[in-house]
Amino acid sequence: MSLVDVQFLGCGDAFGTGGRFNTCFHVKGTKSSFLIDCGASSLVAMKKFNVDPNSIDTIFLTHLHGDHFAGVIFFLMDARYLAQRTRPLTIAGPKGVRQRIKDTMNVLYPGCWDKPDNFDIHFFELAKGKRQTIQNIGVHPFNAKHLLDGNDFILRFEIDGKTITYSGDTGWTTELIPAAKDADLFICEAFHYDRVCEFHLAYATIKEKQNQLQAKTTVLTHLGPETFEKINELTLQVAFDGMKISV
Repeated sequence: MSLVDVQFLGCGDAFGTGGRFNTCFHVKGTKSSFLIDCGASSLVAMKKFNVDPNSIDTIFLTHLHGDHFAGVIFFLMDARYLAQRTRPLTIAGPKGVRQRIKDTMNVLYPGCWDKPDNFDIHFFELAKGKRQTIQNIGVHPFNAKHLLDGNDFILRFEIDGKTITYSGDTGWTTELIPAAKDADLFICEAFHYDRVCEFHLAYATIKEKQNQLQAKTTVLTHLGPETFEKINELTLQVAFDGMKISV
């Protein structure tokens, strides 16, 4: 069985805590190379860590907050004007993902959406509770608990016989249990340290629920200020920008 490489291009929150880039994880298997989320600073992170944007086949988005999706705009602008991309790109995310990206580009770069590209963009709307196969990648979206409209996901991926789950942004929900079960890698947000919040997880909650989650390896990401201040006290592994893991 081949190893799957995961690099944390960005593991920060929306506020730049610790000087970390916004959320963006690069997953590379034998036949697939994709991003999980693409926050506003992700293109900068890709250039810093020498990840060729043209190598990316697919971008999966957990939800449409700027620190998780806004980097798609800069990715597309780079693809058109600098990288001279020709290979197709797939973008998969919540309901309305195409329209949100179009609207955001039209705000940031008026008129650019309608200009022709030398590559095709294919949009897919993921459906909760329905496993789909996109570009040789199995993806199973679970209900997250972050947005009031419910248009957000916990994502469980299957690639080359390995399973990678990302919590996205979410408060505690029992949906995390089947999503993380037996995952080779569970990437889990820990914005808070011990404060209970409806829309974000706390480190204390993750520690308490570890036996229920049953992931093989758990790595924390998206640390907020209170958690980051206690980073040396955390007993679970914590991601840093540029970190690589093979599963």
